[in-house]
Amino acid sequence: MRWLAALLALCLSASALALELQGDTGAHDPTLLIQGERWFVFTTGKGLQRLESTDSGKTWRRLAPVFSEPPAWWAEAVPEHKGLDVWAPKLFAHRGRVWALYSISTFGKNRSAIGLVSSDKPDASEWRDEGLVVQSVASDNFNAIDPDLFADTDGKLWLSYGSFWGGIRLTELNADTLRPIGETRFIARRKAGVEAPTLVRHGDWIYLFASLDLCCRGVDSSYNIAVGRARSVEGPYFDRDGKALMDGGGTRLLAGGTRWKGPGHQDVVGDWLVHHAYDGERGGKPHLRIKRLSWSDEGWPVIPSEEE
Repeated sequence: MRWLAALLALCLSASALALELQGDTGAHDPTLLIQGERWFVFTTGKGLQRLESTDSGKTWRRLAPVFSEPPAWWAEAVPEHKGLDVWAPKLFAHRGRVWALYSISTFGKNRSAIGLVSSDKPDASEWRDEGLVVQSVASDNFNAIDPDLFADTDGKLWLSYGSFWGGIRLTELNADTLRPIGETRFIARRKAGVEAPTLVRHGDWIYLFASLDLCCRGVDSSYNIAVGRARSVEGPYFDRDGKALMDGGGTRLLAGGTRWKGPGHQDVVGDWLVHHAYDGERGGKPHLRIKRLSWSDEGWPVIPSEEE
């Protein structure tokens, strides 16, 4: 009867590969924070959009945005930025508070900035402006958007960020101030586009997930998620075929399917991978997608394909 037990396990596993989401799932560039059965997703949008689930990620409702007016420093850092347009947050808990890194920019330009806010809980109505973390200007060979915060097992904190231009950059953060310290280096580069880094430790390896190609074109988006790994957070990172991510490498992890196009701008929390994809049945609008992450015997991440 071993075959029957194996078949049952396979069926149960398949049913849990991805969550079937209900409610308000409109989202672009999502980041996830799990607090028991309460899950929170922050996402690109006016004032920094927030979604909440009270049933472990199955049903979602929209909360009021973080910002009701822009901090004064935005206008100086990115003069062409308009209104309350906030991009690509990273939500995390640190020393008893909840924090969100976020980006402000204008499409196609690298006059950009990464800011920081904090509060005592993710659904709070009051957030404290923690100011500018890093910025870029037109003469720089990088773009200060798409931040990710990685806390390693030795207690060190690392900020990765970047989109097009010179690629993805990495710097250590002071754990008290959450500001860059030491050297900033590039860890991934690709002429056709690489952005939205996510760093994750699994065993003795550090994995760099990134989004390749083009987003923001609805069903015509070519976004896809790729991955490489390194023994040290500072790299060098290589894909499964041994190609360096600094030389355009990256093992394809997830690409679009029949209905869901351009999956990308991922976040990884525990054994869950959250990302957006463009829905071909709902006008190409971006929606939240959540999939279970597993690992191969060779130590590479595995997620189900966009079969729908």
